[in-house]
Amino acid sequence: MDPAARAQELRRRARHLRGLATTIEQMPVMRLDHWCDDDTWRGPRPQLCRATLQSSQHQLHAAADELRLHAYRFELEADHLDAIARSRIGLAG
Repeated sequence: MDPAARAQELRRRARHLRGLATTIEQMPVMRLDHWCDDDTWRGPRPQLCRATLQSSQHQLHAAADELRLHAYRFELEADHLDAIARSRIGLAG
């Protein structure tokens, strides 16, 4: 695959990863902690249930951040490939 086509594919993947990250962050489960208190949970340990929910939400936020980091790296690589493509045809910048 030529550098320009590869750069285009990397940018497409970056957009997809950012979209997935946004989808994760907009899931209803990410707002569930706003509506729960000790009376929400059944069982003897409501604080453990709340802590488990918050831990899971944190993991999802971290996954979204990781997706955005990968997207950023894809775009850096795409920029590099675009520079290679421009240099091959004699364009500057």
